[in-house]
Amino acid sequence: MSAAIRRSRRRRLRPDQLLLLLLLGLASLLWEHCTNDASDTKVSPAAVEYSSDDLGPEGSRVDVPAAGKPLRFMMYNVQNYFVAGERRRASYPVSMKSDEAKDAVADCIASVKPDVIGLAEVGGREALNDLSARLKKRGMSYPYAKVLERDGEDRALALLSAHPLAADDSRANYPLYGDHRRQMLRGILDVTVKPEDGRLFRIVGVHLKSRVSEDRAAAASLRRREAETVALYLARLMRSKPGLPVVLFGDFNDGPADSAVRTLGSGNSSSVPMERLNPKDSRGEAWTIYYRPEHVYQTFDHIFVNRALKERLGDRSRSGVVDIPSVRKASDHRPVWTDIR
Repeated sequence: MSAAIRRSRRRRLRPDQLLLLLLLGLASLLWEHCTNDASDTKVSPAAVEYSSDDLGPEGSRVDVPAAGKPLRFMMYNVQNYFVAGERRRASYPVSMKSDEAKDAVADCIASVKPDVIGLAEVGGREALNDLSARLKKRGMSYPYAKVLERDGEDRALALLSAHPLAADDSRANYPLYGDHRRQMLRGILDVTVKPEDGRLFRIVGVHLKSRVSEDRAAAASLRRREAETVALYLARLMRSKPGLPVVLFGDFNDGPADSAVRTLGSGNSSSVPMERLNPKDSRGEAWTIYYRPEHVYQTFDHIFVNRALKERLGDRSRSGVVDIPSVRKASDHRPVWTDIR
């Protein structure tokens, strides 16, 4: 037995030291509970074949079948897609989206025919059902769905998929990095999609703090902290499941040169090796929103891929920004898409 161990056995802790150790232990348990708090909204049991823990032991490399037929992913902020009768989660007023605008949203999606759609600003389950019905009339079926609702926020994240959702690790209430009293405003959507050929795609979605604020600097700081929170979340995810293709989508309310996007999109970071894609429309333009308060065209809607997925894509990846006429009626954002393998 070493001298250090013998000395530690002889040393007795004071009551205040014991209390401090107890408080630290309780804090650790509370943090673990908070960061593993899943949303009350679940995909149907039949859609979930296993949880992410079943993909292999922590830190073990996930064996994913070789790249096959491209799977088309679309990200779309559908601008306040609310419907009558939806459960409200906040007290501020909202207006229902017109049928004309809802049909325009469905037309924009149908023009691309994605396999998986990541959505922002969906009112909830009823709104997602409304959109699904409109897409079905256009010959597109999405039997698998996820809505991430958070109390205090009516604008939800959601996902529609033509393929089964193999796992749901979404977090409605996720502590904000650097300020554990606050949460990610709209949570972190996190599902694993499994096409019929056995491939796996981890798809993570976020919607960061709006620029509409009396304190613009505070809003920008909050977006940066949210981005740092997502960066840490992704770093832990990829350490636990190396080799698993990961897609991050979201309305960041920041452009490529802003800190929230640069936090995640360097492509060279050892902690978060993500790369931001740069889709363009038919005219070679990359903007996704005309931001009226500043009278500028901005790219706020982003798709990132991790290194495992980027290596599978190689130089064959296709992507784009939808610019058909219906875009103007559908939303203040333009949808972006990419093919993944």
